[in-house]
Amino acid sequence: MECGGIHLKYQTKNVMKHITFILDDAIRPGAVFGLEGTLLYVNDSFHKEFVNDGTGNIRELFIMPPTNLWDDIISDIKKTGNKTIDVNIRLGQNRISSVRMHLEYLDDDQQVIALFDVPQKFGDIAEKTYIQAFRNSDSFMVVMNRDGLIYDVNDQHSTFFNLPKKYFLGKSAEVILKLFPEDPESLINYYKDINLYGFAEKITRYDRSEDGVRYYQVTTLYDCETQVYLVRMNDRTEEMAMKNSLAHTNSLSTIGQLAASIAHEIRNPMTTLKGFVQLLKISATKDAMKYLSVIDEEVDRMESILSEMLVLSKPGQNERTTFSLGVLVADMIQVIYPKALMDGITITQKGNILKDSLINGDSDKIKQVLLNLFKNGIEAMTPGGNLSVFVSLDSPGKVVLGISDNGKGMDTEQVKQIFIPFFTTKSDGSGLGLPFVLKYIEEHGGTITVESEVDIGTTFIVTLPSAIRHDSATDTTKKRVHSP
Repeated sequence: MECGGIHLKYQTKNVMKHITFILDDAIRPGAVFGLEGTLLYVNDSFHKEFVNDGTGNIRELFIMPPTNLWDDIISDIKKTGNKTIDVNIRLGQNRISSVRMHLEYLDDDQQVIALFDVPQKFGDIAEKTYIQAFRNSDSFMVVMNRDGLIYDVNDQHSTFFNLPKKYFLGKSAEVILKLFPEDPESLINYYKDINLYGFAEKITRYDRSEDGVRYYQVTTLYDCETQVYLVRMNDRTEEMAMKNSLAHTNSLSTIGQLAASIAHEIRNPMTTLKGFVQLLKISATKDAMKYLSVIDEEVDRMESILSEMLVLSKPGQNERTTFSLGVLVADMIQVIYPKALMDGITITQKGNILKDSLINGDSDKIKQVLLNLFKNGIEAMTPGGNLSVFVSLDSPGKVVLGISDNGKGMDTEQVKQIFIPFFTTKSDGSGLGLPFVLKYIEEHGGTITVESEVDIGTTFIVTLPSAIRHDSATDTTKKRVHSP
């Protein structure tokens, strides 16, 4: 009798009670034997693994000697009720292997249930290893056919993109391309490399709104034998941040070396120039005074830029105290308020907390940071604009400062360069204000990010370590609080 691909050589009421038990372990070969070794029932796995060309008795599968092996097994199992034994057995495809048999004796039915542990072939092991590596990889993995249809993705889809698996499965590769804002030329070159070499690699930017920008290394491999594409993505955000930080540090160091080497040579002529300008003013006509005043102003501007360059090049010397960032922000808003009023700009404080916004650092340097960011925001807007400021404790152990304007905004390329010394979008800017900001924030162990959209506005988010421990009870009354 055949039932769903499972063959029953004999069928009794008692045997049927145990069929479900074997079926539940369908991965391993299983069988029910009579006491003489007769095969009463076998599952599909047994048929796949063992010789089944008319085999009706387990004895036929044993490699002799000994000829009385099955009789010895039955004698033992009647006493103990169960037994595990390793035996040499003939398998399919002319293989002979040592197989572990797990035997259970059924006294009422005078039958034996057996489950077999069969060593796997190398190909089976390799295939399962590859599948496990695919599933458990820390990388995001995608398998696509030659037409770009997505066959499978591993479980990292939610980690990398916060998207469900169904977003990818059965879809075109375009659903992945839409996640990355790439220029057409870059994509064309990427495809050319795949077609020419069967391999391509690049680092691309992905904007995750909940935790900022991420950088993923995307590697694509085409397998000619199986005609499938394997795409692997690794998170390289931390490496890119370190690389950018190192590049920024190197640029400041270069500026410092340049500034130190020319400071003396420039300042001496400037001092002489200022002296002669003052002498000329004594006898200058009214028209000449206008020009001499312009010279004075430009010389002062040159000195100011040179001083900023020298400051950027020097290691930070922080006068550290514990102070409230919320109080400092409120104070600096009062300082900048007259300029905002003159320019027709309103300043809004949203949920500006004063309590528990304590940080450790140099309050004078943080003042410079705030004044730079406030001034930039005001100057980016036309009359009627609004500068929004908030301080929060959204992140554990972190104090977060946000400064937003609804001004002209910046494009992607401008955002990438704003912290590079001497880059500026202002006609009269030195391009050193934001490098100052970045330097001071990093000296305080913080981070600064920027989001901007043309004609929409710009937001700076500054995150600084809190001076209050959040992992244990802390008596903040013992802290020295300094309100600049």
